[in-house]
Amino acid sequence: MSLSVAEYLGQRTDIDQPVIKPVQLKSIVECPFMDGICTKVKKGQQPVCSVRKPADSTLWIVCEHRLCATPRNKKVNGKSQPAGLKDHQKNILWKVAQTIYRGNFTKDQVVVNREVSIPIMETGGRYKADYIMRNTAPGAKVDEILLEMQGGGETSETKKISDHVKKWAKTPTRSNSLLRQVIQKPNSIETNAWRRQQEQFLVKGNIVNQTGGKIVFAVGKLIYDYLYPRVSRANLRDLREHNWTLCLLCITEDENAPKVPGPIQLNVDEDRILFTNYSTFVRTLTDQGGPEPSIFKGRFLSLNDEYTEL
Repeated sequence: MSLSVAEYLGQRTDIDQPVIKPVQLKSIVECPFMDGICTKVKKGQQPVCSVRKPADSTLWIVCEHRLCATPRNKKVNGKSQPAGLKDHQKNILWKVAQTIYRGNFTKDQVVVNREVSIPIMETGGRYKADYIMRNTAPGAKVDEILLEMQGGGETSETKKISDHVKKWAKTPTRSNSLLRQVIQKPNSIETNAWRRQQEQFLVKGNIVNQTGGKIVFAVGKLIYDYLYPRVSRANLRDLREHNWTLCLLCITEDENAPKVPGPIQLNVDEDRILFTNYSTFVRTLTDQGGPEPSIFKGRFLSLNDEYTEL
């Protein structure tokens, strides 16, 4: 298991020029991906946006704001004010819109609302939708979308990554090649990323489905490849041109984009898209495993410390 730093504060490490400069931790620096400050730097954390698996170069996003940040507000001089959408966010949202909407529409006809509160009647609690997306084009066949984003998640051995970046920052002859050196032992944890999303995904999807909308789950490649085998055995019908209620789509590195200074370019992976029925998808996802009588056989220990074979 190993990883390498792919992006540092929005700068890709797989090119050698210009040499990336470290930032002072706990300072105020602008986030490259949203209209606001880098929360990692402010907290004193190394601003690693994404890492890469050396075995196949797969990207794993490790910052919650990297894929397509959702905050509606930002603080300026201690006062809250509405946050805008950066070009990066607009680009990702437009690519999603082009994938899920049919017919003719323009950018000004695609509108979004961020971190929308969703009340849960049974518990009195609330969830937040990353984005509610609407298509206001006249006669749009697909319109009301709840869009959830999960590009990546945490890693194991996070301290090893932080220590590596800290050492790089203090090296007088630092270089991008030094920053992107392979770090042994850290690894992506796809299971945790899905577990954190699972309950909200099921509840929010159910609410939207009953309301007449559709849910789109935009995920990174590793999460898509983790989820897809769990539903592919059901041979779900492709409803892309019909009345789909759930779309699982993969946003991954655009390998055809030129390697230029700045962030790694992302794109929708046309080979990793699933349009299907929400209820069928959930039923398939939860209906896994079968009878296994062997788990009730074997060597058992009684409460009197005596073993018996059953």
